[in-house]
Amino acid sequence: MEFAPDKPRWRQVAEVIQNRIEDGTYPPRTRVPSVVQLTAEFGIANATAHKVLTGLRAKGLTYTESGLGSFVSPASPSKGLAESEDTQPAWRQVAAAIAARITDGSYPVGSRVPSALELSAEFEIATSTAQKVLAHLKDEGLVRAEVGLGSFVAGPRL
Repeated sequence: MEFAPDKPRWRQVAEVIQNRIEDGTYPPRTRVPSVVQLTAEFGIANATAHKVLTGLRAKGLTYTESGLGSFVSPASPSKGLAESEDTQPAWRQVAAAIAARITDGSYPVGSRVPSALELSAEFEIATSTAQKVLAHLKDEGLVRAEVGLGSFVAGPRL
């Protein structure tokens, strides 16, 4: 692939994967390329490949199952949270919303993300569900927890 010099590479690769999702190359609930596969196919760095997958998740095009990989979402990404409740658990919807805020810069690196109590109030979910959201975001490497201080947006993985 020849990259445009004026656009981040991760966005260009994400567009390719999004086009493949939209044209049916990757149907709903099937795996999308892993970080290793993306680096091999597009000649990008691991960190860039991670950004591709994070960006696709933030758009609602994919979801990630720990230990299994990333999959095409079963619901249309144009649907709001309420409309996709039957296809994704509430905690996944909230995690995607917070991941989107991290990706779009609403929560910059190092900034505090809402606590479980704050997420519970904002999204009208149980505190235990909000705790699951934060644990998932930590597992995905998007946030880091500081004992007694809260959760913060993690920096890039090296």
